Amino acid sequence: MARRIGIALALCAVVVLLRVSLSAMSESRQGASFEEAGNVHEACVHYGRSIHMYLPLSPVPKRSGERLLALADAAEPRIARFCLEELRSGLLSIRSMWQPHPDLLQQAEDRMVPLMLADERGAWPDPALPGSEREAVVRAALAEREDPAVGWVLVMGLGWFVWLGGAAMGIVQGIPTTAAAPIKWGMVIRWGVISAVGYVLWLAGVAFA
Repeated sequence: MARRIGIALALCAVVVLLRVSLSAMSESRQGASFEEAGNVHEACVHYGRSIHMYLPLSPVPKRSGERLLALADAAEPRIARFCLEELRSGLLSIRSMWQPHPDLLQQAEDRMVPLMLADERGAWPDPALPGSEREAVVRAALAEREDPAVGWVLVMGLGWFVWLGGAAMGIVQGIPTTAAAPIKWGMVIRWGVISAVGYVLWLAGVAFA
């Protein structure tokens, strides 16, 4: 029984992780296609989406971040700022107990500062301030960000395990190992409901963390 549960849990985990990984690669490939076609705006959008599909040890989000930096370097100021904002927002969205790729985040913010100071469309920071003070205001604004709520991060993790565990137990206890045995629909439904509760907890954690 323990072996079947382990196999079912591993299978469910692989399905979820594979889905996230494939989504990240798909978004990155679309970004590269738009980049080759000269559509920098759409390339940035898709590279940004691939960063949101973060998995530890996956090289895809980092590569997408590097492409966003490269596009920003080659673009005119308005598009460059959009590229950097996509990179920064993507990296901040995947924080939990730690910040993935802090080097890319720092590079994005460092490059955003002169672009924000040179933007003549707004009156912030106050143009009457000395240049060093205006830069300090911008850097302070970029440094202000709310850390994730640890409680909701834990809820997200708990929900993920209940989601997968419920699905795994539904497979183990509800699906027979022989073709002659009937499906135990009561077990399937019971564990399906538990799995659905876990999914709702995971969504709540994602929304409020």
